[in-house]
Formats: sequence, structure tokens, C-alpha cells
Amino acid sequence: MQHKRHLLVATDIFGATPALRETLATLPEILSGQLQLTLCQPDSCVNTSTVFTDDHLAYQAFLQQGGLERYQQQVLQTLTALQPDLVLGFSAGAAALWCSLSSADCADSTGQALFCYGGQIRQHRELTPHWPVTCLWSDESHFDVMALQQQLGHSGNVRQQHWPQRHGFINPHSTGYDATAAAVFWQRCQHWIQSGDF
Repeated sequence: MQHKRHLLVATDIFGATPALRETLATLPEILSGQLQLTLCQPDSCVNTSTVFTDDHLAYQAFLQQGGLERYQQQVLQTLTALQPDLVLGFSAGAAALWCSLSSADCADSTGQALFCYGGQIRQHRELTPHWPVTCLWSDESHFDVMALQQQLGHSGNVRQQHWPQRHGFINPHSTGYDATAAAVFWQRCQHWIQSGDF
């Protein structure tokens, strides 16, 4: 029997919104049942049925529930319990995965990682993930994306791309959302799931 692959998605601070769940459900490998999906989201999103109306409210709730440090603990627990083949992270989820995949707990596991606009990675640039990682950067107003790319470029494990989009361009709930760019991203994501190449 063929091994069923597993995808772990660590969401941004908006959590596992209906929009994200619906989009993921349309990916052919998930639709066909070839790929098992697990969603990890911040505590601030777990016990709420409403989607945050803007980035600021979502971020305040995220900080009140322990911020990135707490989220990274959750993500690491989920990672080590599931041992997924693929991980996909958005914003805070990308940074939480970056830290988790750099920990000794993940030294013996292997897989492919895709991180989208994980700006908080800059606070942990000294870490090196054990897995091959592709970082997709967006335009950022509060730090130098190009400088960060250069600093992370020393690791052979890290591939990087920069898209001229605003932070959050894949998430319909974010002020940076761009429907056209998001559609291109999901097409490329499908290719990444199939081939490991974004």
C-alpha cells in the first residue's frame, strides 16, 4: 500500500478561516484523498467562530495569547506528533515553522517546507531549518526584505523568491490581499505539492 502523504498548514494570525479551508479543499491531492491535511492555528483563533475583521484586531488577540513563542510551541508539538511530509506556513505560521524545523526535535525528520511572507523569521535569522525550505517574500514596509534574503542566502537549505505584493496577499481577510496573485500562488502551491519545487 502506498504511503499517504501528510500536509501540515500553519496559518497566519487569522487562523483556519473558511476561505483557507475551502481553498485547501480544492487542491487535487487533498480532493482525491492522496494527501492528508492538518491545520495548526494560533490559540487566539481556536475558540472563536468569528473571523477577525482586520489585521490589527487579529494581531492584538495573537499577542494576548502568547504571540509567536506560544504558537511555535504548538507548531512544534504538532510537527513532532504528525511527522508530516510537507509543511506550509503563512506569516506567523511560517515563522513558527522556521523555528520548529530548526530545533533538535526535527533533526531526524525530513520533508519539504514552503513559507509565505514569514517576516518574523528575521528575529530568528541565526537558525537553520533541518528541512529544505522555500521562502516566498512579499514587500514589507517595516524591514528590508532584500537584506534579510541576503542574510539567509548563506544556507544551502533555503531557497527564496520575492513577489512584488503586499504582506498577506494570499489571505482574503488581510488588507494586503490580491486575488490575482493569490490564484497564481495556489497554482504554484499545487505544483510544489506534486514536485517539491515552487
